[in-house]
Amino acid sequence: MRGRRLRRGRGGRRGHHSRSRGRGTHDNRFPIGEHPPVRRTADGGRTYEGNHHVKIAIFGGTGDLGRGLAITFAAAGHEIIVGSRSQERADQAAEGLREAYPEGTFVPMENAEAAAAGEMAVLSIPFEGIEATMPALAEPLAGKVLVSVVNALKFGKSGAMAVLDLPAASCAHQIQDLAPEAKVVVAYNNLPAAALQERHPIDGDVLVCGKGKEAREAVIELTKDIPGCRGLDAGPLANAFIIEGMTAIIINLNKRYGGEASINVTGLENPPARA
Repeated sequence: MRGRRLRRGRGGRRGHHSRSRGRGTHDNRFPIGEHPPVRRTADGGRTYEGNHHVKIAIFGGTGDLGRGLAITFAAAGHEIIVGSRSQERADQAAEGLREAYPEGTFVPMENAEAAAAGEMAVLSIPFEGIEATMPALAEPLAGKVLVSVVNALKFGKSGAMAVLDLPAASCAHQIQDLAPEAKVVVAYNNLPAAALQERHPIDGDVLVCGKGKEAREAVIELTKDIPGCRGLDAGPLANAFIIEGMTAIIINLNKRYGGEASINVTGLENPPARA
């Protein structure tokens, strides 16, 4: 079944990005994850010479974090492929995203088709759904960067959030085991979903760990499209359980002190600039 492209809403912000190569197309002069020179627009946005936009498949676009990332990346000019278990569910999810951000391009597809169409992918599903979801995605995601924002968390008897014991070292390891040829990277787990959905700048760092330096660098570059954030290379996938577990700590801090906490790393001599 072929995905249906939703009509762009009226009143979209035209001219925010160069249209010379078409919205949502990949400029082959630059590898995925290596953006061409960037210049700032008058409103603080970013536009790439050559219109380097990528197609990002997002699985779990109805959840708070997946929805926030879909809106944020669509606002940066990327085409969002909305994957779901059925075309009907994908249509509904994409329509909801279009209502939230009419200027974006959201294309609904079934999961396997979305995985094949996307140049990069984001997995934002409940951890209980990993085993049921990944078999259909493994082959079409081979060789592609797959960003996992999946956490295995539960509220304890005291009301505090805690990390669940898993058969694998982390959710990301379980995903990597089920999609061995994908380049699984952990990032964005700790970002406040509401701020992403409302497109508010986030004064925070995104810790990025995963399979291969090039894959991590691709995600760090993509992070520049999240206003206020900067991506930091946090090493191999072995560190994934730390990033996933920090989500529980941040939730507990928010509950105890209020607000929307984020991670900030200080003391770096040569840190990358914030978006």
